[in-house]
Amino acid sequence: MRAFPVGRLTGTFTRHTEEGHRMAATAEQRTYARIAGIMFLAHFIIEALGDYPTIIARSGETFAQTARYVVEHERLWRAALLSVGLAWISIAILAFTLYVVLEPVHKRLAQLALILRLGGSFVGAASLMFRVTKAQTYSASAAATFTTEQLGRMAAMTQQGANAGVYTAWIFMGLGSTIFYALFLRSRYLPRALAGFGVMTSILLVAVPMGSLAFPQYQATTGPLW
Repeated sequence: MRAFPVGRLTGTFTRHTEEGHRMAATAEQRTYARIAGIMFLAHFIIEALGDYPTIIARSGETFAQTARYVVEHERLWRAALLSVGLAWISIAILAFTLYVVLEPVHKRLAQLALILRLGGSFVGAASLMFRVTKAQTYSASAAATFTTEQLGRMAAMTQQGANAGVYTAWIFMGLGSTIFYALFLRSRYLPRALAGFGVMTSILLVAVPMGSLAFPQYQATTGPLW
């Protein structure tokens, strides 16, 4: 039997047992849980605004076709890259809100999950420099300084750097999410089925990029992910 104080703001004291009794949430936890939900949705919206014009809509295009689009819509392209950067920042904010919600369940594990998720946010944001560099290769095609083939090879190399950064960020994020969902499973703040599904998907978020880094030849079958 182990007790956890979760009512510091209200002065109440609730016990959580190893048998899995539900823990009572404080007003602060409920507030941060709502913020976490908002940030979760905001992250996907912001990320979609960045990835749709730069990746999804460009699927199947040649380097020359994408370069022409970037030159004609340079402001839109840069705004999309900014959205990607904001999406990585939103991951850090989301991690902090989850930490506040789950810290009473197990402080040390919640701290570890926060650190891992922040690491993923920082590495992912840093990988944005490769996408900015790749955008420069598209813009350079208009100056005719290099041949299209040379620029295409440079763009492919910067894409590999961006992919490696994102895969590393996913590993950090997956490890952190696994711990967070395990704490949700323990606390019963979420339905057990939902928390268990979160643990499984988080483990996949670790396994898939690890496989991609270990066997890069298989990335060619799916194309660039970032």
